Amino acid sequence: MTEEQPDNTDDQIVLPPIPPNEEERLRELESFQILDTLPEQIFEDIVRIAAYICQTPIALVNLVDRHRQWSMARLGFSDGEVERTLTFCAFTINDPDHVMVVPDATRDPRFASNPYVRREPYIRFYAGAPLVTSHGYALGTVCVIDLQPRQLSPEQLEMLRLLSRQVVTQLEIRRDLLRLEQRLLQREQEYLSLNAYLQSLEDKLAAAQQQSLTDPLTGVFNRRGFALRLSEEIERARRYQVTLALLLIDVDHFKQYNDTFGHLAGDEVLRMIAQLLSEGCCKHDIVARYGGEEFAVILPATAGDGAQVLGERLRRLVQMAAWPLHPLTISVGGAVLQPEMTDEHDLIARADSALYQAKAQGRNTCVIIA
Repeated sequence: MTEEQPDNTDDQIVLPPIPPNEEERLRELESFQILDTLPEQIFEDIVRIAAYICQTPIALVNLVDRHRQWSMARLGFSDGEVERTLTFCAFTINDPDHVMVVPDATRDPRFASNPYVRREPYIRFYAGAPLVTSHGYALGTVCVIDLQPRQLSPEQLEMLRLLSRQVVTQLEIRRDLLRLEQRLLQREQEYLSLNAYLQSLEDKLAAAQQQSLTDPLTGVFNRRGFALRLSEEIERARRYQVTLALLLIDVDHFKQYNDTFGHLAGDEVLRMIAQLLSEGCCKHDIVARYGGEEFAVILPATAGDGAQVLGERLRRLVQMAAWPLHPLTISVGGAVLQPEMTDEHDLIARADSALYQAKAQGRNTCVIIA
């Protein structure tokens, strides 16, 4: 049985030096959000592999914090946390480019007085490979410990380095995943805020729609309501940096239909068109009668592809509807809000240009200028 070493060495413990980049190193360590977390199997596996390769009874993955050493994973060692001044790894992180090897701790003046050397577990041999991040900071080590003096072969040293790189890779992947989860959570919160904002707009506009913003014939927004909502949606899109699209829709050959079947029949067509557009749009899309036989649809959080899909859907809905007197079609032109656009007039002009192209192509078609 190993006996406690006699007090024939200087009792003064040699303090490990502080790396010159200590504050930056600690900030890097904090960024991983790993300290004091539950054990993870990948790191438990690594200490088992390290112990097996180096044929040692003890192996650890340690992180060196400001005042302590904390073990992410350990095999054969009871203490999960050790005062930094008593650790071998606090010396190791000062030389990130090399594995630190202590063949016999009792003969090394840095460690001969260390309580873990002079008392249980009576450390004799130590080898630690620094955990060096992609930014060059040594966070801790993968280390192996034996209770008798010894050395490692070059192959074992290289494998220890390899395992340290694997630990860093896993830590950086873990950090990237945490950051991604945080961004997704932030996006979700922004989405909820956006929904709350949309709901508040709906509540505020509900009364106004019953007064001066609703077209009495079709029940959708009138020109004034359209202008108000478009201005608000452009402001919201720029504030929250989301996309916004606009569709302008014209009933093909409506004047001819009116002349043939009369204004009452024409009014019924406009009511049916408004109903079909409203039913074909999403909940937060905004349908308006832009003027005469022309309609507009404001599409929040929609890019060019989405505008094309919706425009085609609306076009088909009208074409396939059961018209009582004569088949009807629509032409659709759309545009997407761009950074260089100064106000809603630029977006309307772009959509109107697309509508002109749709008519020039023979009508009953959809053209989107992204």
